[in-house]
Amino acid sequence: MGLPVVLDVALGLIFVYMALGLIASEVQEIISTMLQWRAEHLKYSVEQLLAGGQSADRVAARRLADQLYNSPMVRDLNYEAQGLIARSARQFIHIVGRIYRLVSRTRNVFGAQTSGPSYIPSEAFATTLIETLQLEGLQKSVVEVRLKRLLQERIMLPLGDTLHALRAAIGDGALLDVELRNLEASLEKIFIDYRTGRTGLAQIADRVLAELDHFADQGVQILPESYGATQAFVRRLGYLRSQLAGGMDITEGLVRQLQPTLKELLSLLDGSSDPGESRSELAYIRQTTIEGRLPIRLQESLSLLADKVSRRTDTAEEQLKLFQGELENWYDRGMDRAGGVYRRNSKIVGILIGVAISAAVNADTFYIANRLTVDEAVRSSVIQTVNQASLETLVSPSNDSGALSDDLQSLGNAVQTTLSDYALPIGRSPKLLATQAVLEADWPFPIPRHWLGWIVTGLAVSMGSNFWFDALRRVTSVRSSGAKPASSTVTAE
Repeated sequence: MGLPVVLDVALGLIFVYMALGLIASEVQEIISTMLQWRAEHLKYSVEQLLAGGQSADRVAARRLADQLYNSPMVRDLNYEAQGLIARSARQFIHIVGRIYRLVSRTRNVFGAQTSGPSYIPSEAFATTLIETLQLEGLQKSVVEVRLKRLLQERIMLPLGDTLHALRAAIGDGALLDVELRNLEASLEKIFIDYRTGRTGLAQIADRVLAELDHFADQGVQILPESYGATQAFVRRLGYLRSQLAGGMDITEGLVRQLQPTLKELLSLLDGSSDPGESRSELAYIRQTTIEGRLPIRLQESLSLLADKVSRRTDTAEEQLKLFQGELENWYDRGMDRAGGVYRRNSKIVGILIGVAISAAVNADTFYIANRLTVDEAVRSSVIQTVNQASLETLVSPSNDSGALSDDLQSLGNAVQTTLSDYALPIGRSPKLLATQAVLEADWPFPIPRHWLGWIVTGLAVSMGSNFWFDALRRVTSVRSSGAKPASSTVTAE
């Protein structure tokens, strides 16, 4: 058997594999769409990412994943076609999905929903997770608790003690009483303004300092000079301001003390308490936190990301922004691994579909190769069909995906032409089955010859029509570079 015949046999096999690959790809795409494999795998992957591979945390991970999927940002990614026909098709797909889950005894990963998005961008995931964990709301609650404590315990209480001592020394029980009540009312208004969102944290610090300065000016004007009370009052207020500053600029010091760090927020989420918070304060803070326990591995992952962020900046606002970026990278890494798993699973499904199609049409690689080798008419028919499928396209491949789709469609039409003009060595005609039986009589192995041929064909088909289309280009290019064999010019009768 010369090289031209070998190339023709290879070309014939490639053509059959590509033709069946087109069918297998369409079948797999239909099944994937009807059973929503991509969307289901994404939901499973998100749950696995949140659980960190721990089976004990599956329930908590599912609960958190359901909350993420119910958020508006993720829910809006699940586009559903409109119109009567589109809705009817989607309802049919949902019915098929329910039947599949009933037969396979698998749960509906979408919960009360019938479907979910097939893709979630990393930015959407990170933003939704932060919103679901309610870190910003938790941060605000912590600031409210700390601000209330600062105003009462670190400002009003020391000032009250200072005035009590001055009143005793001077003998005036009502000294600066009105001014102290006015200061308390002003500080309460500052707290309410922050709580209602009218004033930011930096403005809060400036307003507190302004009220303290105003109270100090009033004291200097009212206190008598003879008792040295003014100097004592000013010295006490100066000490109070230095305590509030914490060794930094007074405004920056107040902000740092009031605003919790990212690690402090996460410690509240995982159940560990801040030693500086009382039980009643913690109960108020945790009213804003996520319901249910977080998966342990998720807590560990978030803590590691928080450590990484804290080494880059110690500003709470910057930490949240950097934390979102770290969450996006963490999600991307997890989805890269999940994508590899999906591709492997798809490959297994593709092999099963390829073998099933090969068995259904009786595409036995060994029999096909034998017929192409010994039957010049069959070989010539296949080669002629390939030649009619635009040799220019085969030799000069296009990088455009639309052009590639058109090329595959033209070859799909060529398959139909071949099947109608001349029978390929596949099928279940009595003559073909009889020939297979004769060849199988001399088969020395216990596995039936045609079974092994179906498996080989199924493995080849699972490689995809694009793979065999590229192989067809290469083999055609090799054939066209030499003298055209005489058998390729024979016309099928």
